[in-house]
Amino acid sequence: MKRKVLGALLAAASLLAFSGCSVRAQTAFTIDGNVTTIAQVNDTINSCAVAYGNAPSAWPAQTVADAMIVAQLSRVIAQEQKTQTSDADLTLMIQNGQIPGLSPEILNDPLCADLGVGMGLQALLVFQMGTDPFLAAVQSHSIVVNPRFGAWDPTTLALSGSGSLSQAASG
Repeated sequence: MKRKVLGALLAAASLLAFSGCSVRAQTAFTIDGNVTTIAQVNDTINSCAVAYGNAPSAWPAQTVADAMIVAQLSRVIAQEQKTQTSDADLTLMIQNGQIPGLSPEILNDPLCADLGVGMGLQALLVFQMGTDPFLAAVQSHSIVVNPRFGAWDPTTLALSGSGSLSQAASG
């Protein structure tokens, strides 16, 4: 009887251990503990492919994950700074070509548009705050990246490297 109970406990413990690994393996990155999954990165890739009318393969996962990190960090920093610019204001600025580097095409699909608005917010924050204060605000947040996407560098706001599953990438 003890062996059956012990066997059941070991089986349950190993199931929990493997399911925990599975959850972590599905995390693309976290910002202050808030998880963004690999599925969310893939959904954004597909969304931007639709928005721009090209294949998902035109959107490298590392590049999209990097843009998502910057966009999400910008939203957090905007809340901290009590920025009054709304998503509608940023969308209008993108439509009118007022944010360099952001084509109005990014607005052609809702999920890709959300990414574009976050990236537009980053440009606006850098303009309002200045580069150094914005980078200091970024560095006050904990960013942990799945190593398959590379390593986060908060001084350049970029993921670098080809990605590795052998060591954790964080910032």
